[in-house]
Amino acid sequence: MKTAPGSIDGLGNNVLLPGDSATADYRNSGGYVLSGPEYLTIFDGLTGQALATTPYTPGRGTVSDWGDSYGNRVDRFLAGVAYLDGSRPTLLMCRGYYTKTHIAAWDWRDRQLTKRWQFDAANGTAYAGQGNHQLSIADVDSDGKQEIIYGSMTVDDNGTGLYSTGLGHGDALHVSDFNPTRPGLEVFAVHEDMGSSGNRGSTFRDAATGSILYSTPATGDTGRGVIMD
Repeated sequence: MKTAPGSIDGLGNNVLLPGDSATADYRNSGGYVLSGPEYLTIFDGLTGQALATTPYTPGRGTVSDWGDSYGNRVDRFLAGVAYLDGSRPTLLMCRGYYTKTHIAAWDWRDRQLTKRWQFDAANGTAYAGQGNHQLSIADVDSDGKQEIIYGSMTVDDNGTGLYSTGLGHGDALHVSDFNPTRPGLEVFAVHEDMGSSGNRGSTFRDAATGSILYSTPATGDTGRGVIMD
């Protein structure tokens, strides 16, 4: 999980990398933490003992690059587990979805934490600003390996972009074989930015290609949505 100086593991030990202080206070006058170390730590699920700690990637960088300058959107994180090789789990640690987006894939093998890949979508690129408040995991291209459905875009199992619809940020999505009469999976999502979505409040798309199969019109943010068969 994401940790920082001041974190304590299940055995009462500080989670700390060399050179960092467990008692440092990085809060600014508004109560936001916009500086100081950030970590990724693997814990023993039974005891809570910290087994491995590494610097969190990606770091904050320039706070305003994430969508505001006061420190809200720089701290928008998502996480998940995917079987990217089709057989063993990989941890996904994600930062950002309103503007630039980064996804780091980590393997925990033989008590060693190693980065498999990192997906980076810089501001102004097709994959930026497409994330939701949640992600989903599914094998959308039927190759036996799982992909990351990250709002209005999808990242392939090898860490490259599979497609971006350009529909922008939204607050809810669901992935399944909702229409059994057509091959493959589908994604249902609602959308917030009418400029990006083309005044679509919700869309139903092919999970493998991003092709829109059905949509509903809207003039403003469709904040919630659900689909069921």
